[in-house]
Amino acid sequence: MKIRFSIAFVLIFGALAASAQTAAEIIAQSLEVQGGVEKWRSFENSRAVATLAMQGMEFPATIINAKPNKMRLEISVLGQNIVQAYDGTTAWMINPLQGGPDPQVMPDDAAESLKTQEFQNALLDYESRGSSAVLDGKETIEGTSCHKIKLTKKDGTVEYHFIDAESMAPIMTRTAVKTGPAAGQFVETFMSDYQEVDGVMVPFFIEAKLAGQSLQKVTVKEMKFNVAIPETSFAFPKK
Repeated sequence: MKIRFSIAFVLIFGALAASAQTAAEIIAQSLEVQGGVEKWRSFENSRAVATLAMQGMEFPATIINAKPNKMRLEISVLGQNIVQAYDGTTAWMINPLQGGPDPQVMPDDAAESLKTQEFQNALLDYESRGSSAVLDGKETIEGTSCHKIKLTKKDGTVEYHFIDAESMAPIMTRTAVKTGPAAGQFVETFMSDYQEVDGVMVPFFIEAKLAGQSLQKVTVKEMKFNVAIPETSFAFPKK
């Protein structure tokens, strides 16, 4: 699975990538290839229209994210609108197919993925967020030689980020599941089909796997940054 940016990107940053020796250098080069630190810092939120595939079925979906870690996912299933959201404090859902039309607080194991996601790339300004990063050698991911970055967050959570040694594009992250029956196993999230949006490179195909088995695939149809999003989109609805 090779990620290819434009020839200009490769020519400009190829020589730099070859001489990278530290995690900080690799992260800086990767972020530059993706559009630059200042450009990424300028984004406050994003909205993606996508197709979500799991268990052999596909569903239209809208994914909204905002700083620092707010998120809302809407999926249309059998004519019903299912919502999962996190406002930074409470993870909640509305699922007419399971539990009725009223909003409900999500159980911890189901809410883990919402609570741990961040709007910003975890490697962007990681030091100012209390994280540390070290280069943990190289690893081949689906035939691609990658720099392996071990990121330890402020709360002790460890993530592994794999960056294509040639193009410097992020192609996979590996994180441990903390709760539920899969606790202790690793989820691997693959990113490909990079496209330019507002001056930055965004993966339009994302697939999460557990023990080599596909859990979920997201194919982005449209992505926009800094759009008008009501704050009520994330908050637990009041009766």
